Amino acid sequence: MRKIALSVGLAAVATAGLIAASPAATAAEAGTQATACFTLWQTAGYNDGSRSFSGNDNDFGNNNWSNGKKSNDDANSGKNACSHRVYLYANSNYGGQSYYLQANSSDSDFGNNSFSNKASSLNGF
Repeated sequence: MRKIALSVGLAAVATAGLIAASPAATAAEAGTQATACFTLWQTAGYNDGSRSFSGNDNDFGNNNWSNGKKSNDDANSGKNACSHRVYLYANSNYGGQSYYLQANSSDSDFGNNSFSNKASSLNGF
């Protein structure tokens, strides 16, 4: 009887060890999505098409505004509700001239910072 109890106890400990060693599920695996905290607009003053981001995007070439138009090299205003800076780049793969929006900030006219119609990639997430 002691051997059976010992065997059952060891099996329980081994199983618990395997369960405890399992990695936690990521947000994507758990079916949740990161909240989009950064939004770009097609025109100054937060007008026309928009696009929100919850992660890095190394190439806007395949992106469209909410109105269906292509968004590459076409952003003119943005709002950053994230708790960190978000960087925009003139070229895909985070290359070329860059411009960033501070955490919890907005810019209604990228032209004031010589960045109108230039954004091709974004990172900071």
